[in-house]
Amino acid sequence: METKLNYKRTFLIALAFLSICSFWQMYDNIIPLILQNTYHLGETMTGAVMALDNVLAIFLLPVCGMLSDKVHTKLGRRMPFIVVGTILAVIFMMMLPMIDNAEKARWATGGSFSNQVFFLGVLFLTLVSMGLYRSPAVALMPDVTPNHLRSRANAVINLMGAVGGVYALIMIKVLVGKGETPDYLPLFASIAAVMAIAVGILVITIRENKLREEVEKAEAANADTIEEKAMDEGVEAAGEIEAVGDTGEAKAFEEKQQTAKTESAKDMPKDVKRSMYFMLASIFLWFTAYNAVPFLGSGFPFFNPKRFPNSMAAFASYSRMRPDSSGGIFMTNVFPLLVHQ
Repeated sequence: METKLNYKRTFLIALAFLSICSFWQMYDNIIPLILQNTYHLGETMTGAVMALDNVLAIFLLPVCGMLSDKVHTKLGRRMPFIVVGTILAVIFMMMLPMIDNAEKARWATGGSFSNQVFFLGVLFLTLVSMGLYRSPAVALMPDVTPNHLRSRANAVINLMGAVGGVYALIMIKVLVGKGETPDYLPLFASIAAVMAIAVGILVITIRENKLREEVEKAEAANADTIEEKAMDEGVEAAGEIEAVGDTGEAKAFEEKQQTAKTESAKDMPKDVKRSMYFMLASIFLWFTAYNAVPFLGSGFPFFNPKRFPNSMAAFASYSRMRPDSSGGIFMTNVFPLLVHQ
């Protein structure tokens, strides 16, 4: 069994998460601007549209995760979802700035037909495409990484996600023009490119089926070792029972063993249980706030290309509240890597 994490392989596996995070960083910052500045939606409607991906996630993520558990292809279980989801997402997301530009052109020509419904329909298809491969992309790392190395591997995954988010922010700063209705096509193209390249490298370099089989064999061998050790301990215990004979001491010994098992299976102490409930409640509140923060104060996202310094200050504060965001993640996920060195 592997005793050290294969960092090169883990970074390659994390490319899927990098592509996901780069998309969502752009989506959270740019789509509200399009909805409000191009289609003149109010803050309430903008918030409703921006919440759509969370509603879809309730249904798509568990379903796609379950389906990827049952699929067996030459590419693997997770890879088909990652590849198809990425291709569809890139196609539909590239349509969004084109539709946005067409709507702006309509203003100039005085046309009467608005393509708002078309834009929202394509946006919906984009979100569905992204939802297709989120769960499979997250599940890929545990599939090909031994149990005892997954905490370090997870730190690498999240770190790469942060890289994707930072890349999106840099592209926003560099490629988004001035004014309330700039051309977003170059920005969307840069995100689509990194998504396609990242997943392409992932597919070329990672052989999911082979790696999963290796991990399964290693885990099975480890389980056999543990079972043999348990059997040896059981034989020793049986020898102790035989040694005490049939004078009633054997029965007492068995009762003692059973009592120990029962006590270990009892409910956890009240103070421990209370701590667990508080921890679960804090996680619930944390994620509730984490999804609401982008719309605090106004319907606009934190990052406004016209006010970059102030926006970055807000983003830094936001990152501390979102451990999977592109700022805070560097500290929260690099530490596990350092500790394990």
